[in-house]
Amino acid sequence: MSNQIQFRIIVGSYEHSLLCLSLTLPIQKDDEKPSRQPIFQPIFHFPAHSLSIRAMDIAKRYLVTGSNDEHIKIYDLQKRKELGTLLQHQGSITKLVFSNETKVIKSEEDDDEGEEGLEDDGENECLSHKSGKWLLSAAEDGKIIIWRTKDWEQFGILKGHTGTVNDLSIHPSGRVAISISTDKTLRLWNLMTAKKASSLKLKGINTLGQTPTICKFNIVGDSIVVGLMTRIMLYKTRDAKVNRIFKFKQTLMALDFVMLDNVEYLILAFGNGSICFYDYSKLENQKLGDEEQQNPDSNELVLELGEPEFQLQGHANRVKGFSIYQEQSIDKRIITYLVSISSDGKIVVWDMDKKDQVAVYDTGERLNVVSTVNESIEKANSMKPRFDPTKESLKNLTESEYESDGESLAHLMKGDRKKKSKKQLKKQKKKMLSVELEN
Repeated sequence: MSNQIQFRIIVGSYEHSLLCLSLTLPIQKDDEKPSRQPIFQPIFHFPAHSLSIRAMDIAKRYLVTGSNDEHIKIYDLQKRKELGTLLQHQGSITKLVFSNETKVIKSEEDDDEGEEGLEDDGENECLSHKSGKWLLSAAEDGKIIIWRTKDWEQFGILKGHTGTVNDLSIHPSGRVAISISTDKTLRLWNLMTAKKASSLKLKGINTLGQTPTICKFNIVGDSIVVGLMTRIMLYKTRDAKVNRIFKFKQTLMALDFVMLDNVEYLILAFGNGSICFYDYSKLENQKLGDEEQQNPDSNELVLELGEPEFQLQGHANRVKGFSIYQEQSIDKRIITYLVSISSDGKIVVWDMDKKDQVAVYDTGERLNVVSTVNESIEKANSMKPRFDPTKESLKNLTESEYESDGESLAHLMKGDRKKKSKKQLKKQKKKMLSVELEN
C-alpha cells in the first residue's frame, strides 16, 4: 500500500471563483512522527460565474456548479473543459445533487451504455464518488428539475413548492427524493415518474416558526433528518412521522452522515465553527421523558441535543459546508477524511481515524461550497473518446405541471426501472449532446 493518499478538493466562493487543489497527505501510524508535510497543488482557479457560487456536486467525470446568476455550469474534470450551461431556472440556484444508484465507481450498466467514470487503478477504490445517472437542481423559483446526465436532457420538472427550495436529498435507492422549502413543507417525489408522491407541513410548535433549511436521508435511507436554525427533526421514512426533535443553542449550518468503525454518525456543523458527531442510533432511541411517554403524539416532543461523541474545532467563523472523502485500500481498510470550509476562507482537512486536522489551506476568499474527488479523475488511462458534439445546443423542454399521484413510499421503494434494449441504447448514444466550449 502507498504511504500517501492523494485527492482533490474543489471549492466555490462568494467572489464567483472556482478553485481546485490536489492534496497529497502522508499516511503514518499513530505512534510515528510526521515525516512529511501535506502538499497542496493548485490545479485551476478562475471566475466561473458572474455572481457567487451557491451549489456544487461531482459524479463520474463531471463537476456541476450553480450560482446566484441562475446558471448551472457543467465541467469535464478529465479534460478541464467547460461542456455547457443549463438555463432552465428563473432564480438563484440553491442545490445541485447527483444520484448515486450504486456503491461502486463504475457499474456494469455504465459499461453497457458507454458512460465514462473513474477506472480502477489497481490500488485504492474511491467509496465517496457518485455514479450520477441523474442530476437534480433546485432554485429560488420553487422548481426542481431532473436532468439525465448521459446527454444532459431534461427528464422532468417537479413543481409544488410555493417558495424557494432550500435543500433536497436523494434516497440511496435512487427512486425517490425529498425537498424542503421556505413554504415550510417537506415533499416526497417519485423520480421514476417525475411526480409528487406526498407532502408534509413543517409548522406549529415543533418548529417554533423556524424555516427548514436542510434535509437528508441517512445512509441506509430508513430515516430523514430535517434541520432548522436551532433544532433538528428526525422522521421515519416509511410513515413520515416525527420520531424525535432535538434543540440546541448554536445556529445549524450543515449536516450529513458518515460511517466510522461500523457506527453511523450524524454530523452537525454550527455557526461557532464547531463540527459535532453524534451516534445516530442513540439519537433515534434516546429515552423520552415521562410526559412524552404518556402522550407520544404531543406537539412538544422536544429533547436537548446533549454532548456529541466527539467534536472538531478548526474554524473561527461559521462552517459553510463540508465534504466527506473515503477510500478503501487494497487491504480493505477504509480511509476517511472530512474537508470543511468556512467564511474565514480556510479549507481544513481532518483525518477521521485520528479525529484531528492534518492540513489547512487559506484561500483568501469567502467560501460557500466544497466537494472532493479522487485524484484518478484526470489519469491518462481513464481518458476515453467522447462522441462528437452536435450542432444542437442543450434543449429547453416544455415544462409540465405534475400533481400528486398518492403513491406510498413503500410502493415506490419496490419499483424498478425497466432495462433498455441495446437498440434503444444505441439510438440514445447517437442523440448524446456534448456542447464543448473553450476552456
